[in-house]
Amino acid sequence: MNEQAYCVKCKKKQVMKNAKQVKMKNGRPAMKGECPACGTGMYKILSQK
Repeated sequence: MNEQAYCVKCKKKQVMKNAKQVKMKNGRPAMKGECPACGTGMYKILSQK
């Protein structure tokens, strides 16, 4: 998956590395991965369908 998310450390959008879909504690779906440039953890909250 080529899921993009905002990296807070790099301050720009990056394509997530090792992206996988997870479910947050409140039940909403999200994508979790790493920034390919700096290795910081990234999250992207998805819409509930």
